[in-house]
Amino acid sequence: MATLKQISKMTGVAESTISRVLNRDPTLSISDEKRTLVIETAEKLQYVTPRRRRARNGTDPISLRKPEELVSLVLVHFLTSEEELTRPFYIGLRKGIEARCEAYGINIVRVLEKDMDPASLHNARHTGVLSIGALDPRIVEAIEAHGIPIVLAHPAKPPTALDVAYVDIASAAAMLCEWLIGRGIKRPALVGLASDSDGRLDGYRQVMTAAGSFDPDLIVYEAQTESANKSAVDELFDRFEAGGDTFPDAIIVNKDQTAVEVYQCLQERGLKIPDDISVVGFNDSAVASVLRPNLTTIRLDAGVIGEAAVDLLMEQLAGRKTTKHVQIQPAVTIRASTR
Repeated sequence: MATLKQISKMTGVAESTISRVLNRDPTLSISDEKRTLVIETAEKLQYVTPRRRRARNGTDPISLRKPEELVSLVLVHFLTSEEELTRPFYIGLRKGIEARCEAYGINIVRVLEKDMDPASLHNARHTGVLSIGALDPRIVEAIEAHGIPIVLAHPAKPPTALDVAYVDIASAAAMLCEWLIGRGIKRPALVGLASDSDGRLDGYRQVMTAAGSFDPDLIVYEAQTESANKSAVDELFDRFEAGGDTFPDAIIVNKDQTAVEVYQCLQERGLKIPDDISVVGFNDSAVASVLRPNLTTIRLDAGVIGEAAVDLLMEQLAGRKTTKHVQIQPAVTIRASTR
């Protein structure tokens, strides 16, 4: 378990100050740069404050019972530890799984998807498999042949014939667009997508088409930037400046971390948030509350997805046969980056 001392060593910030940052002490005077550094380092080390540990241990209304025969859970992950550090959503998802397993008293064996060998489960009668993301159908078939229960946590394309806990990204994007339109936004841009298969695009296209204002020029992909020094939002504004077209009145970023470069770009162009343009993000990660102004974002509750996935596995082991999908409902967290 990470400690304040470790965070202090990595950031050069005093332990007492770190504690006040992580507990959101409103009287603390500290630069935004140091505050962000502390929070991001705490996230990377997966530090949990004593207050949150007490809350986790004392407020869960569910009576958790581990089947007597279950000894361990094989957690299959498609990201390495290093890759995961750049994907806070999946850190939160894994931490939710780990916290639930700890409550049940279950050991976790972590395996990378590329290293998953179903044959290793041949004698593992006391094991369940939980995969973060989808699994190759051939691997699923081999695991099921051993009679071992499987649950998927947030696969990219649910539903599936397996038990699944997930948040519908397309629905979350649609909810965010509808919320913006309800506040008078007419031309929100969508920035930072990795590909056309991103569910954010599906939800955005659905709502903006229904509103009669879908414009493909308002969509910018990460790969569209012409140089390593040009951000996705720079590409967007350069495009509209060159064509003399109307700028977007809001920017939807693919994840909260992207908002950091969006804020910088808007500041360099003399645009004020939210007076001139609104900015909204995805995931409600720690960076959203340290940006100035604080970032409005849609909370996906990755930890709750992880907890629900473990509960689904317990239900299977208790005898449930019918496939079950648990969809976690996102919610807009309103802060100062929107009018």
